[in-house]
Amino acid sequence: MSKHAKKWGSALLAAGIFAGVTAVPVSYIQAESTKQQQATTQQPGITIQWNGKTLPAKGVQVNGSTMIPVAALRDSLGIPVSYDAKTATYTVGSGYNKLYIMASSSDAYVNVNGINTRSMDAKQIAGKLYIPMSLLKDYLGIDAQWNAAQKTVTLSKSQLNPITIASQTLPASSSAKVSYKIKYPQISGSQLNSEAQQAINNVLKKHAEGILAAGKKMMAEGEATTERPYEFGNDFVIAYNKDGILSVIMQDYSYTGGAHGMTARKGYTFSLADGKLLQLSDVLKANPNYKKFLNADLKKKIDALQAGEGFGKFKELAADQNFYVTNSGVTIVFDLYDYAPYAYGIPEFTYSFGQLLPQGGKPFAGQNE
Repeated sequence: MSKHAKKWGSALLAAGIFAGVTAVPVSYIQAESTKQQQATTQQPGITIQWNGKTLPAKGVQVNGSTMIPVAALRDSLGIPVSYDAKTATYTVGSGYNKLYIMASSSDAYVNVNGINTRSMDAKQIAGKLYIPMSLLKDYLGIDAQWNAAQKTVTLSKSQLNPITIASQTLPASSSAKVSYKIKYPQISGSQLNSEAQQAINNVLKKHAEGILAAGKKMMAEGEATTERPYEFGNDFVIAYNKDGILSVIMQDYSYTGGAHGMTARKGYTFSLADGKLLQLSDVLKANPNYKKFLNADLKKKIDALQAGEGFGKFKELAADQNFYVTNSGVTIVFDLYDYAPYAYGIPEFTYSFGQLLPQGGKPFAGQNE
């Protein structure tokens, strides 16, 4: 099959997946569906409730993950969904967080504002596109509760912080030899303390300014050419925006002519009450022994990950450990090459609050009062 034919087939299939109609021969969809079922364990017939009403659409469970049909987000929840046939990509959501889902004949790849983490996934099942419940909770402002006994997902709008989040871009002159695309979030709100607002905005802007300064330094010291121009850019995601807490993921990218670019991911978690940049100890204050648990568990996970590759061994969490917070819990983040080869990507490990806190313990104890 030619490259153009492959592209056309992918686009047709993706269109059919969203609309729930057969845009390609039925036999082709059935073959792909069979392949998907062989690779996963599915439990159909998950009831979806939205604001107390049962939706006609059904969810599924795949390998223990509760999946919601994208069509239901558009038709019943009113979440904007669009489709670009040229790239076979869906855009889901609006505002500061948008999901981008690239659908192929057998897989679907998800990112939020250009950032992809290991918790993101999508599935094509029986000619329809599904995303996990966790993506709704973490990035689309939807609360989701799973009732295993009744096989029901209850969805409702999250009570988000009463703030406005806007994307700002640093002015920088690009050329044939270098591209700068550097942005950062800035918050505002009538209920915000002005000093807290300024403190948070300063941290986020300073991060962006650091990317630009590093890029200009590399340009001055490097040998960029029009054939292999340098690139410096970034994306951001709002990972948590409720209960008086704001957690932001900043992801930076640089390419300076080598075999590949370099990506760095940094989490910033703030208390909106005073603008304080929170450490992991502030988030998990209700558990004075959280380090003991995390150090032991991360050692097991990282030792298994390395599989004799010869990277450094994990010892303990850093005093200023990189992390971010979502509704799913706390994600511990390490740098490229820290514990795994480049091909593995950024090592990060997510723990639910139930794993990290004692029964009845709440995250951010004392921070959001």
